[in-house]
Amino acid sequence: MKTYCKPAKVDVENTEFNIPAVRKAFDGKYKRRDFQRLLLNTSLVTEQELAQEFLDGTKQKIYTATDAIAEELTQRIRNRDLKLRPIRQFQREDGLTHKLRNICQEYPDQQIMEYIAVYSLEELFHAKLLPIQYGSIPGRGQLAGKRKIERILRRKFTGRLDAVKCDIHKAYPSVTVECVMNLLRRDIGKNKVLIWYLGALMENYPGEHLCIGGYLPSWLFNYVMSYVLRYLLSLSQSRRGVQTKMVKAIVCYADDFTVYGYFSQLTKALKKATRWSKSTLGLDVKPAWQIYRISSFEEEKEYRRMRQGGSHKRTQGVDMMGFVVRRTYTIIRSRVFKRIRRQFLRAAADLERLGYIPWWRACRIMAYKGWIKYSNSQGCSIKYNMQNLFKIAAQSVSRYGRKEYVKYEQRMLLIAAA
Repeated sequence: MKTYCKPAKVDVENTEFNIPAVRKAFDGKYKRRDFQRLLLNTSLVTEQELAQEFLDGTKQKIYTATDAIAEELTQRIRNRDLKLRPIRQFQREDGLTHKLRNICQEYPDQQIMEYIAVYSLEELFHAKLLPIQYGSIPGRGQLAGKRKIERILRRKFTGRLDAVKCDIHKAYPSVTVECVMNLLRRDIGKNKVLIWYLGALMENYPGEHLCIGGYLPSWLFNYVMSYVLRYLLSLSQSRRGVQTKMVKAIVCYADDFTVYGYFSQLTKALKKATRWSKSTLGLDVKPAWQIYRISSFEEEKEYRRMRQGGSHKRTQGVDMMGFVVRRTYTIIRSRVFKRIRRQFLRAAADLERLGYIPWWRACRIMAYKGWIKYSNSQGCSIKYNMQNLFKIAAQSVSRYGRKEYVKYEQRMLLIAAA
C-alpha cells in the first residue's frame, strides 16, 4: 500500500524544513499582540523596529525573529516535549442558525506548530482530498462549489436528475483523535517522528476530538470526510451484467454534502454509507435528508413566464453554501438575502441622514459584494441602488483604512520611543 510524507522528504526535526511553515503562520498576524509578543521575546527585534518595518514594507528583522522561533519550536520537537498550554474553550452562538458551538482558541505557539503539521502533510492532503471538497481549502470555497453545482445541473446532467443533501451530526466532536491517528498510521506510517508529532499536538485537544477553530483540525476533518465521499462514489449496482454507479456526482462543503443521481439509487447508497461511516469512522450521517427534485429546462421556462405574469412560484433548487441553484439561474438563500437587504436599507438611511456611510457599516456592505455579483440579483441591485452604495462604501473603507493604519504605526513608534 502506498504511503506518503516519507522521512526522506518530510523532516519536522529540521529547522530549514519548518521555516516556510512558520513564516506562513505569521502572514497576516503581525499586528496581533499575541504574535508580536512572540517576536519581541526573541530579543532580535524591538517594538520600534517592528513598527518601522511595517511602515517601510520590509521584513528583514521580522524574518530573523521568525526563523529564531522556528529553531525554538523545532528544538521542542527534537526533545519530544512540545510544552503546549491548555486550549481555551468557549461557546459562541451562530449568527444564522443560532446554534451554540464550542469554539477553541489556541495559543500562538500551538497555532504555529499546526502550520508546521499541515505543511508536513501537504503530500498526503494533495493525494487524499477530492476535487469535490470545497470547505476550508485554499483556492476553492463557496464560489467554486456554487459553480460546480451549476455545471452539474446545466451541462453535465441535462436530463432527469434528483439531489439529496445530507450532513454529519456534530461533525468535529464526532471525529475522535483515535480515528484520525488510525488513518494517519496507515497513510504515513513510515514517518514515525511525524506520527508522534501529530499525536502530541492532538493530545491537547479538549474532549479527545477535533476542535472547532484550529488550523490543523479543518484539514484533518476534510481528510476523514474524503473517505466517506470516496466510499459513496465507489458504490454501484449490477443489472443484467451492466455495472452502473449509484451516485453520479457529489459536492461537499465541510460536513454538508449533496449527492446527485436517481432517487431510488441515492437512498440505497446513503443508507449503506451511513452504516459504513458509523462503524468505520464514527461519523453519524443525519437521517433528515433534504430531497430536491430537479426540474427540467422546459419547466423552468414555464415558471419564468408565470413569474413575468406576477406569480411568485419557483421550482425546487439545490440550496447549498448560501446559494439556491436551479437549471437556468442562481439566487441567494432567503435567510442570507434578508440580512443583506437589511444592511443596504440602513446604509441608504445613513447616507441620507449623515451624507456618508460609517466605516463599520461600509465594511458590512463590502462583505456582501460577492453574493450580489455571483448570483442573478440584478433586479434587487437596481431596486436598492446597490452599485452606488458599493462605490460609496468602498471609498469609506479605503479612507478609514489609510487613516487608521498610519495612526496605529505612529502610536507604536511613540510608545517604543518613550
